[in-house]
Amino acid sequence: MFINFIALVFYYRLYKILADNSLLKRYTPNDALIHLSRIYKLKIQNEWITSEIPKKTRDILEKLNMPIT
Repeated sequence: MFINFIALVFYYRLYKILADNSLLKRYTPNDALIHLSRIYKLKIQNEWITSEIPKKTRDILEKLNMPIT
């Protein structure tokens, strides 16, 4: 039950970010989460590197003013 509560809080924070940037007409919170789930971290020789980010995901991040790290 606690994890569901945390997930709900995160979902509505994302909803508020989308609403503040007038992106709710174009993206739902689920759409944003699906696109953001395509960002991967790779461990190469004991160093974590962010993989290449798809263009649509980069566009969403730029519109939301969210850093990747």
